[in-house]
Amino acid sequence: MAASPEFDTSVAHPARVYDYWLGGTDNFPADRELGDAMIRAIPTLPAMARANRSFMERVTRHLVESGVTQFLDIGSGIPTSPNLHEIAQGVDPSVRVVYVDNDPLVAEQARAMLADVPGVAYVHGDLTDPATILNDPLVPGTLDLTRPVALMVVALLMYFPPERRPERWVATLLGSLPSGSQVAISHPTADFDPEAVAVANAAANAAGIPLVSRTRDEFTALFGAATLLEPGAAPLAAWRPDTPPADPHEVYYYAGLARKD
Repeated sequence: MAASPEFDTSVAHPARVYDYWLGGTDNFPADRELGDAMIRAIPTLPAMARANRSFMERVTRHLVESGVTQFLDIGSGIPTSPNLHEIAQGVDPSVRVVYVDNDPLVAEQARAMLADVPGVAYVHGDLTDPATILNDPLVPGTLDLTRPVALMVVALLMYFPPERRPERWVATLLGSLPSGSQVAISHPTADFDPEAVAVANAAANAAGIPLVSRTRDEFTALFGAATLLEPGAAPLAAWRPDTPPADPHEVYYYAGLARKD
């Protein structure tokens, strides 16, 4: 895979580390080195990445089946099939999706893959500056902002420590969407294995990627004033599972879906 001059392949990037755990090919030695270091702390990390992907698929289907047919996916990552629009449009072909990410490699891949997909757009934007997303003409050009939108913030807020208050960016984005919009969030936690998670977080931080875990209460706070829907802030594997897990705490994540009233 040829490297683009627009991004530095010598430094690990969260989207490419995640791609490595999922078995993708859009990653480089620095990404694999960090991915392996974190796997040494938590050997089941690739399985957890797949579980997080499964949550995205479940919550997407649930949203479309409940009548929400528009998505704003923040920190969408390197396109991996089945991607969100494939899942959603498989339920309802009229679904419209805007993907957002700030990684040049993601932009390169997404624009190439999504150029001819009806109802789907890619915006190069950053969660930390919601205005770059909300002011992009592709957002109102793709989504009908008079109707509910699903705001997807899956496995992203873990890169922002508490002092950066990432919940305010979520609140700004959700606040720009109409009543009835919903926000889906997943986030790692140390509640189920504090020692292993601490080692994995330290490996990421040593590689220049700030990574934090949050308690259940801290995770719940990320939803702000939005109303959590059943089953609430749950272990990710227990959030509306297709098959009940033997032990939902084997995946060190929380997941939830909330509605803007």
